[in-house]
Amino acid sequence: MLYRDLLSRFRELTVVVVGDVCLDRYIFGRPTRLSREAPIAVLEWVREYSLPGAASNPVLNLVSLGARASVVGVTGEDPTATELTDLLRARGVRTDGLVVDPARRTTEKTRILSEGLLVLPQQLARIDRTGSSLLSPEREAELCARIQQLAPQANALLLSDYKGGVANATVIECVREVARERGILATVDSQGDLSRFAGFDCVRCNRHEAEAALGRALTTEDDFRCALPDLQGRVGCGCLVVTRDAGGVSFCSDEEGYQHIPSVHVPVADAVGAGDTFISVLTLVLAAGGTLKTAAHVANGAAGLVVQHVGNACPSPEELLRILEEHE
Repeated sequence: MLYRDLLSRFRELTVVVVGDVCLDRYIFGRPTRLSREAPIAVLEWVREYSLPGAASNPVLNLVSLGARASVVGVTGEDPTATELTDLLRARGVRTDGLVVDPARRTTEKTRILSEGLLVLPQQLARIDRTGSSLLSPEREAELCARIQQLAPQANALLLSDYKGGVANATVIECVREVARERGILATVDSQGDLSRFAGFDCVRCNRHEAEAALGRALTTEDDFRCALPDLQGRVGCGCLVVTRDAGGVSFCSDEEGYQHIPSVHVPVADAVGAGDTFISVLTLVLAAGGTLKTAAHVANGAAGLVVQHVGNACPSPEELLRILEEHE
């Protein structure tokens, strides 16, 4: 299948993303002097902006590549929730899957960055405002109802776990059961606790999370080749994908066995959001009928694009096609 044909199929797909949404703020300043109050630089404000973050970032990646997307998650009843919802709707994301909890505050992550004329912005600090990670049974029921309502139009369900409480046992089981009943793809972007995702079609984790699940280090290529089939069996998923930063990506499935794809060598400005891009593209390629090897290769290329930008970024179909053809 030609890459151009594959990417054109994305426009026919609808993906429902379930997970912990948040608003990411970026504040940029130019260092002007040292503070008299503490051994820190004084930054003169330059600009700031906000973007949907955490589980709402995969949604942006999906629509950027031409797919239709909905998001299921929990917000508070506050100005941050309004801003987040407006940003998502402006990008064409369906937001009727968001559950409002007046007792909860919408998660907001503020990054403060220093930038100069000849250097890339450097993140100095991050301030998080988070809500409770525990959901009431009523909110869990609402989330499951939204998933069931949106699933009939979906080609895939993507569960994005940012440890904010949405990916709990009840919601995980709901996603798993709805995907099974409707015969649609179910993928996971995990942050550890891999055993919770038994029965999903594809689970992604990073090297550190894989090592934690195995209880041993993965250093050499032989380590990965021996360990991933074992870990896939323990998790009980259709395929397991482990991203290895500069080491590329390794994956294992019953059909395709173990394989490794080297990384795309590009200048890295910021790794924030690369995992969101990877799982979004992986999900689209699998939903479009691509093999796991093709999905991992295309997702690897997409992640190589976004790490060249500061903050959350989304590749366009044209950018993705270009980098795929360059690394054929």
